[in-house]
Amino acid sequence: MAPFARSVANSAPPAVEGRRTIRTVLVAFDGSPGAWAALDRGIAIAVGQRSLLTIAGVVQEPRAWTTLGPAPVPFTRESLLRDLEREMEQKLAAARDEVPATVSVTTRLLHGRPARVLAALADEGDYDLVVVGPRPPGRLRRLLGTSVSQSLLSRTHISVLAVKAP
Repeated sequence: MAPFARSVANSAPPAVEGRRTIRTVLVAFDGSPGAWAALDRGIAIAVGQRSLLTIAGVVQEPRAWTTLGPAPVPFTRESLLRDLEREMEQKLAAARDEVPATVSVTTRLLHGRPARVLAALADEGDYDLVVVGPRPPGRLRRLLGTSVSQSLLSRTHISVLAVKAP
């Protein structure tokens, strides 16, 4: 048995020869069907490995206000940001409510570009695995460019599991 497996033998299931125990799992969550699929997989891994689970949602800077020009609008950048934060907090709360009581779970509300801030969190938080949902289908996929999972693979040394939506 590997030295690492012996050191965590009392707190985790025994490691299978050649397999590493997953202690911490980070799930990227935006409330989409793909994110729910990623959450389901992340929960299954956390239950099976007795891992700590973190569900992270990212609020991106509102872009709509910059394209409206000089016309008066009934909202401000700050009010849009607050609305986006509140919406993401509700999504994270719904996701947290789906996690069994036997799993230690934390939610994180992040700000910025998803791939960048998730990679930074993954590295800083010493996660063993990042679970993400699929890229959106069709035209939106072409507009968004590189997927978060592809960006995470290039930005971090942590394993990334991309889950297909059902």
